[in-house]
Amino acid sequence: MKLIVDHSSRFAKMRAHTATHLLHSQLAKIFPQTKQEWSQVDIDYLRFDFSADRLLDQFEIASIEKRINHIIYLACDVSTQEMNIDDAAKLWAKMFFEDKYGDKVRVVQIKNTQIPPELQNDDIPEYFASFGDFLSVELCWWTHVANTKDIWCFTIVWQEAVASGIKRITALTGPRVSDKIHEVQNILDITINKLWIKTATQLQDKIDKVLKENEEMQEGIQNYQEYKIKDELQKEKIKINWLFDIIVKVPVNLNFKTSVAISRWLYKWKSVLICNQDWSFAIISSWLNSAKKIAQEALLKWWGNEDLVQGKDESVIDIYNKASFYESSHTKIINLAYASSFDKKDESASSSTLPI
Repeated sequence: MKLIVDHSSRFAKMRAHTATHLLHSQLAKIFPQTKQEWSQVDIDYLRFDFSADRLLDQFEIASIEKRINHIIYLACDVSTQEMNIDDAAKLWAKMFFEDKYGDKVRVVQIKNTQIPPELQNDDIPEYFASFGDFLSVELCWWTHVANTKDIWCFTIVWQEAVASGIKRITALTGPRVSDKIHEVQNILDITINKLWIKTATQLQDKIDKVLKENEEMQEGIQNYQEYKIKDELQKEKIKINWLFDIIVKVPVNLNFKTSVAISRWLYKWKSVLICNQDWSFAIISSWLNSAKKIAQEALLKWWGNEDLVQGKDESVIDIYNKASFYESSHTKIINLAYASSFDKKDESASSSTLPI
């Protein structure tokens, strides 16, 4: 039997594994009590689960990426050493008490280094000094790169909550970071072309403008829908029966929820049944009876409260068909009185982005 090592895959996984240790170390600066819950290392890919009570914000993600790439740039030595577990504890090596260790353990250390002049700005020197002699000290039996420069580069591509108190970060190293940059750049270029702008610097303003236009259009559509529904309710001949003061059927293509809202306002203090051909219905309470009581007497399947019940029941069409048309002068006066209160809405709707 012959064993062949795929060196390309091996070194890609080593890059990701050493980067996992650096990520763990950086997370401990933000969440001092955090610990590793689980991790997966693959070809220039890592997934790291850790304990935390919240997700990272965008500033923290950017900061972790910057710090780890600084460490890569600084070419810090990575060393491994087998030692007694008590000696490892004296080095404050990260270990997990739910794991079982023998007397001898392997410690992976990433050594701190001097900060060169080009990085002597902001809080970089103070930040690295806060680690002491080592940027990371952790028990581990897996393979690692000999120097952080061999990781090439690092980026976080995703974070998520996977369970209560457990968060997950997915990241890339080595050539896969370049692949990701090209992928994002391609998406950016397509977006720029679709929005008819010249550069990415114009993107934020263009998006704000498009969102504002969309909001105005949605408002216009809403006004138009309300106008159409009110118009249909006024055109529709009203029916009545022994249980309902008003029974009205609206077209299926109208927003039923909005139709109910307008009916509640238009026919105040009356027991109203509003329905459509799809069997959807709503019952609005009168000043005498609750909607629940009316629904029970009508033998309809419903849910709701004392003021409004809703449901879907094929028998509602039978109730509508058996009801009588009713249009007294008194009803006309009521309809006209309530309809007049929509005049202002008509004016605002007519001035919206959609013509009426």
